[in-house]
Amino acid sequence: MAMTRKQRGQLGVFIAQKRRARREQERAARRAKRTTSLELEVYEPIGFHFNPRRHDLTLEQCRTATDLLRRRNRESPIRGTSKQAQFRRALRIAGIVSAVKGGRVGNSHFGYSLHGHRGGGVTARHGPHILAENRRRIQERRQFEKVWERQQSQPQSYEDWQQAIVEWPVQQYSRDFMAY
Repeated sequence: MAMTRKQRGQLGVFIAQKRRARREQERAARRAKRTTSLELEVYEPIGFHFNPRRHDLTLEQCRTATDLLRRRNRESPIRGTSKQAQFRRALRIAGIVSAVKGGRVGNSHFGYSLHGHRGGGVTARHGPHILAENRRRIQERRQFEKVWERQQSQPQSYEDWQQAIVEWPVQQYSRDFMAY
Protein backbone atom coordinates (compact mmCIF):
# COMPACT_ATOMS: atom_id res chain seq x y z
CA MET A 1 0.00 0.00 0.00
CA ALA A 2 1.41 3.40 -1.01
CA MET A 3 2.11 6.13 1.52
CA THR A 4 0.40 9.47 1.33
CA ARG A 5 2.33 12.73 1.19
CA LYS A 6 1.44 13.49 4.81
CA GLN A 7 2.59 10.02 5.99
CA ARG A 8 5.85 10.35 4.05
CA GLY A 9 6.48 13.75 5.66
CA GLN A 10 5.78 12.39 9.14
CA LEU A 11 8.12 9.44 8.52
CA GLY A 12 10.87 11.81 7.38
CA VAL A 13 10.51 13.89 10.56
CA PHE A 14 10.53 10.73 12.71
CA ILE A 15 13.71 9.38 11.05
CA ALA A 16 15.46 12.76 11.43
CA GLN A 17 14.60 12.83 15.15
CA LYS A 18 15.94 9.30 15.65
CA ARG A 19 19.20 10.13 13.87
CA ARG A 20 19.62 13.31 15.91
CA ALA A 21 19.00 11.40 19.16
CA ARG A 22 21.52 8.70 18.20
CA ARG A 23 24.17 11.30 17.35
CA GLU A 24 23.59 13.01 20.69
CA GLN A 25 23.96 9.69 22.54
CA GLU A 26 27.23 8.94 20.75
CA ARG A 27 28.58 12.42 21.50
CA ALA A 28 27.61 12.11 25.16
CA ALA A 29 29.28 8.68 25.42
CA ARG A 30 32.49 10.06 23.86
CA ARG A 31 32.48 13.05 26.19
CA ALA A 32 31.93 10.81 29.22
CA LYS A 33 34.76 8.54 28.17
CA ARG A 34 37.08 11.51 27.68
CA THR A 35 36.25 13.21 30.95
CA THR A 36 36.17 10.21 33.28
CA SER A 37 39.43 8.47 32.52
CA LEU A 38 42.65 9.37 30.82
CA GLU A 39 43.92 5.82 31.10
CA LEU A 40 42.70 3.30 28.62
CA GLU A 41 42.17 -0.28 29.76
CA VAL A 42 43.59 -1.78 26.57
CA TYR A 43 45.35 0.05 23.80
CA GLU A 44 43.40 -0.39 20.58
CA PRO A 45 44.68 1.38 17.49
CA ILE A 46 42.01 3.14 15.45
CA GLY A 47 40.87 1.48 12.25
CA PHE A 48 41.59 -2.13 13.22
CA HIS A 49 39.00 -4.71 12.29
CA PHE A 50 40.27 -6.95 15.07
CA ASN A 51 40.80 -5.93 18.65
CA PRO A 52 42.40 -7.70 21.60
CA ARG A 53 39.27 -7.77 23.77
CA ARG A 54 36.79 -8.99 21.20
CA HIS A 55 38.94 -11.56 19.41
CA ASP A 56 41.35 -12.47 22.25
CA LEU A 57 44.43 -11.60 20.19
CA THR A 58 47.65 -9.79 20.96
CA LEU A 59 48.35 -6.48 19.24
CA GLU A 60 50.78 -8.13 16.83
CA GLN A 61 48.19 -10.78 15.99
CA CYS A 62 45.61 -8.02 15.46
CA ARG A 63 47.93 -6.33 12.96
CA THR A 64 48.53 -9.61 11.15
CA ALA A 65 44.83 -10.42 11.05
CA THR A 66 43.95 -6.96 9.75
CA ASP A 67 46.60 -7.22 7.04
CA LEU A 68 45.23 -10.62 6.02
CA LEU A 69 41.66 -9.31 5.93
CA ARG A 70 42.64 -6.25 3.87
CA ARG A 71 44.57 -8.38 1.41
CA ARG A 72 41.72 -10.88 1.05
CA ASN A 73 39.15 -8.10 0.62
CA ARG A 74 41.37 -6.52 -2.02
CA GLU A 75 41.80 -9.82 -3.90
CA SER A 76 38.14 -10.89 -3.79
CA PRO A 77 35.76 -8.49 -2.11
CA ILE A 78 32.40 -9.67 -0.82
CA ARG A 79 29.85 -7.29 -2.26
CA GLY A 80 26.33 -6.61 -1.09
CA THR A 81 24.46 -6.34 2.17
CA SER A 82 22.36 -9.48 1.99
CA LYS A 83 22.31 -12.05 4.79
CA GLN A 84 24.49 -14.35 2.70
CA ALA A 85 27.11 -11.62 2.18
CA GLN A 86 27.12 -10.85 5.91
CA PHE A 87 27.48 -14.54 6.69
CA ARG A 88 30.38 -14.89 4.25
CA ARG A 89 32.13 -11.88 5.81
CA ALA A 90 31.68 -13.42 9.26
CA LEU A 91 33.10 -16.72 8.02
CA ARG A 92 36.08 -14.91 6.49
CA ILE A 93 36.82 -13.09 9.75
CA ALA A 94 36.38 -16.29 11.79
CA GLY A 95 38.77 -18.14 9.50
CA ILE A 96 41.38 -15.41 9.80
CA VAL A 97 41.09 -15.35 13.61
CA SER A 98 41.38 -19.14 13.71
CA ALA A 99 44.47 -19.11 11.48
CA VAL A 100 46.16 -16.35 13.48
CA LYS A 101 45.42 -17.98 16.84
CA GLY A 102 46.53 -21.39 15.60
CA GLY A 103 49.81 -20.07 14.20
CA ARG A 104 49.00 -21.18 10.66
CA VAL A 105 49.70 -17.84 8.98
CA GLY A 106 52.59 -18.28 6.56
CA ASN A 107 52.76 -22.03 7.21
CA SER A 108 52.69 -23.51 3.71
CA HIS A 109 53.09 -27.04 5.07
CA PHE A 110 49.69 -26.77 6.77
CA GLY A 111 48.03 -25.84 3.47
CA TYR A 112 49.81 -28.71 1.74
CA SER A 113 48.64 -31.13 4.44
CA LEU A 114 45.03 -30.22 3.64
CA HIS A 115 45.53 -31.11 -0.03
CA GLY A 116 44.39 -34.73 0.31
CA HIS A 117 41.39 -34.14 2.57
CA ARG A 118 38.76 -34.65 -0.12
CA GLY A 119 38.62 -38.40 0.07
CA GLY A 120 40.78 -39.14 -2.94
CA GLY A 121 38.99 -36.73 -5.25
CA VAL A 122 41.83 -34.21 -5.44
CA THR A 123 43.62 -35.91 -8.32
CA ALA A 124 40.33 -36.37 -10.16
CA ARG A 125 39.64 -32.64 -9.86
CA HIS A 126 43.11 -31.24 -10.41
CA GLY A 127 44.98 -33.89 -12.37
CA PRO A 128 42.77 -35.62 -14.95
CA HIS A 129 45.71 -35.61 -17.38
CA ILE A 130 47.75 -37.60 -14.84
CA LEU A 131 44.95 -40.13 -14.39
CA ALA A 132 44.54 -40.50 -18.17
CA GLU A 133 48.26 -41.17 -18.58
CA ASN A 134 48.20 -43.71 -15.73
CA ARG A 135 45.22 -45.52 -17.31
CA ARG A 136 47.09 -45.72 -20.61
CA ARG A 137 50.20 -47.15 -18.90
CA ILE A 138 48.19 -49.68 -16.92
CA GLN A 139 46.41 -50.83 -20.06
CA GLU A 140 49.73 -51.24 -21.90
CA ARG A 141 51.19 -53.22 -19.01
CA ARG A 142 48.15 -55.53 -18.85
CA GLN A 143 48.33 -56.16 -22.58
CA PHE A 144 52.03 -56.89 -22.28
CA GLU A 145 51.46 -59.31 -19.40
CA LYS A 146 48.61 -61.05 -21.24
CA VAL A 147 50.75 -61.59 -24.33
CA TRP A 148 53.67 -62.69 -22.16
CA GLU A 149 51.53 -65.27 -20.35
CA ARG A 150 50.26 -66.59 -23.68
CA GLN A 151 53.83 -66.87 -24.98
CA GLN A 152 55.00 -68.62 -21.82
CA SER A 153 52.18 -71.14 -21.80
CA GLN A 154 53.03 -72.49 -25.27
CA PRO A 155 55.67 -75.21 -25.42
CA GLN A 156 58.61 -74.15 -27.58
CA SER A 157 61.82 -75.57 -28.83
CA TYR A 158 65.07 -74.00 -27.80
CA GLU A 159 65.52 -72.39 -31.23
CA ASP A 160 62.01 -70.86 -31.18
CA TRP A 161 62.65 -69.54 -27.73
CA GLN A 162 65.95 -67.92 -28.86
CA GLN A 163 64.17 -66.37 -31.84
CA ALA A 164 61.33 -65.04 -29.63
CA ILE A 165 63.83 -63.34 -27.33
CA VAL A 166 65.41 -61.54 -30.28
CA GLU A 167 62.04 -60.48 -31.74
CA TRP A 168 60.32 -59.68 -28.45
CA PRO A 169 60.30 -55.94 -27.73
CA VAL A 170 61.58 -55.07 -24.31
CA GLN A 171 59.02 -52.91 -22.56
CA GLN A 172 60.45 -49.79 -21.02
CA TYR A 173 58.79 -48.72 -17.79
CA SER A 174 59.04 -45.01 -17.19
CA ARG A 175 60.46 -43.68 -13.97
CA ASP A 176 57.66 -41.16 -13.48
CA PHE A 177 56.67 -40.91 -9.82
CA MET A 178 52.94 -41.10 -10.63
CA ALA A 179 53.32 -44.38 -12.50
CA TYR A 180 53.67 -46.52 -9.37
